[in-house]
Amino acid sequence: MSRFKKSMFSNKRFLSLLSGQGVSYFGDSIASVALPILILTVTGSGFLMGLVGALEVAPLFIVGLPAGVWVDRWNRSRVMLLSDFGRAVLMALIPIASWVHIPVMPVVVFVAIMSGTLAVFFGAAYTGMISRIVAPEQLGRANGYFEAIESAAYAFGPSLAGILTSKIGPSNTIGLDALSFVFSALSIISLRDNEKETKQSSSQDFFAEMRVGLKTVVQDSVLKAITLLWGSNRFVFAALIPTLTFFVLKTLHGGAEQVGVSVSIYALGSLLGTLVGSRIPERLGMVTAMSAQSLMFVGAILLSRTNWVPMVFGCSAILGLGEGLLLVIYITYRVSRVSEDVVALKPRYIIGQDLMFVEG
Repeated sequence: MSRFKKSMFSNKRFLSLLSGQGVSYFGDSIASVALPILILTVTGSGFLMGLVGALEVAPLFIVGLPAGVWVDRWNRSRVMLLSDFGRAVLMALIPIASWVHIPVMPVVVFVAIMSGTLAVFFGAAYTGMISRIVAPEQLGRANGYFEAIESAAYAFGPSLAGILTSKIGPSNTIGLDALSFVFSALSIISLRDNEKETKQSSSQDFFAEMRVGLKTVVQDSVLKAITLLWGSNRFVFAALIPTLTFFVLKTLHGGAEQVGVSVSIYALGSLLGTLVGSRIPERLGMVTAMSAQSLMFVGAILLSRTNWVPMVFGCSAILGLGEGLLLVIYITYRVSRVSEDVVALKPRYIIGQDLMFVEG
C-alpha cells in the first residue's frame, strides 16, 4: 500500500504539518510587529531595530548552505522538532526578562541570533520532509496551501499584534509566538517516520555536496542573476518592518494599531503580487523581476517623503506587490532551470532558500 493518501486532506500527516505551520506563521506575524515595537519602546533607537532584524536574517546567508548538507545526514523530523521547541524557549525568554526586570536588549539580541539559526535548520529539514508526506505530483499544490496559510496569517496577525501591544504590552505579545512554536512542535511529533537517523559520510563528501548547489547557480547566468537579485532585495529590505514601525510611531506619531495595519496591507500586496506573477510567461521573467525591484524602490522613496498615515498604507501595498512579484519569478526560475536530478536529490543546497520556509 502506498504511504501517500489519494487526497491530501485525508492525509493526517499533511494536515498535522499544515495546522502546525499555520499557527506558527500566525505567531511569527504577531512577533514581526511586537518585537520592533518592544525595541523602540525600550531603546528609542531605530538603528537597534534594524540591527536586530539583520541579526535574524544573517544566519540564512552564513549557515544556509551547510545547514542543508548537515540536515541531509540527520533525522529531519527530529531537527524540525528540536528547532521548534528551541525557538519556543528562546521567544519565551523575552517576556520572562521583562517580568523579572532584567535588561531586555541583550536577551533580544541573543534570541534574534539563535532563533534565526534554528529557523535555517528548520527550513532545510522542511524541504526534505514535505516530499515524504505527500506524493510527488502533489508537491506544488501542497506548497501552495502553505503559501496561502502564511499569506492569511500575515494579513491578519500584524493588525491583531498592533492591538495587543497597546493592551498587554509588546513583551507579553511576543509570548504568543513562543506558544505558537510549542503547538507547531507538537504537530511535528506525528511526522516521525522510519528514515535513517544519520547518514555517514566523509568531510570530502560534505564539501562536494555543497559545491553541487554553488555550481548549479554559478554556471547558469540567468539563475545566477535572479538569485543575486533576490538575495540583494532580501538584504536591502530585511529591516522593512522595523523601518515601518519607527516611521509610523516616531516620525508620524501614530499608534501600534497603525503599524499593524501597515504590515497587514504589505502582506496583502505581496499575496496579490504572487497571484499576478504566477500568470506572467517565463520568457518575461527577468523583465518582470527588474520591474518588481524598481517598484519596491519607488514605494520606498514615496514612503520616505510622506507625512500622512494613509499614504503609508499605500506605500506598504506597493512594496508588498513588488516583493510578491519578485518572489514568484525567483521560484519559477529556480525550479525550471535546475536539472531534475539536482532538484530531486539536493533541493536544500540551492543558494537563496525562500524566507517563507525559514520563518515557519
